[in-house]
Amino acid sequence: MPLANRVIGVDPKPNEDGDNVIKVILGDESRFDVAIDLGAAQMLVEILQRRLVLWAHKSAKNLRLPQFAITEIDVSHKGPDAQLMVTTSQIGVVVAVMSDELLRKARQETDRVLTYRSGPQTKQ
Repeated sequence: MPLANRVIGVDPKPNEDGDNVIKVILGDESRFDVAIDLGAAQMLVEILQRRLVLWAHKSAKNLRLPQFAITEIDVSHKGPDAQLMVTTSQIGVVVAVMSDELLRKARQETDRVLTYRSGPQTKQ
C-alpha cells in the first residue's frame, strides 16, 4: 500500500504574496510547497483547534490554548437581541453571539468550572 501524502511543515513567515507556505511530501517521497491564503489558513486553524480541544478533552489532557484576561461581563443589548458582552485586557470588548441553547450550555460549563475550582467538598 503506498504511503499517504503528508504535510511535513509550514514556513513561519508568509511568502511575497502574503500567503503561508505548507511543505508537502507525497507517497513517492517527492516534495513540493503549497500556498494557502489567509482566509483558508484561518479556517484550517479553526478546524484543527476545535479538533485539538476535543482530543484533549476526551483523552484527559490539557492543551495550552490562547487565553484572555476577562475583566468584565455584561449584556450588549436588551430584549430579544440580547447577547453576552465580554471585556478583555488584550482585545477590548467583544460580543459573544450565540444561540439560546449554546448560552445555556455556557452557563452549565461555567458551573462546572466553579465546581472544579472549589475542589472536593468534604462532609462533616
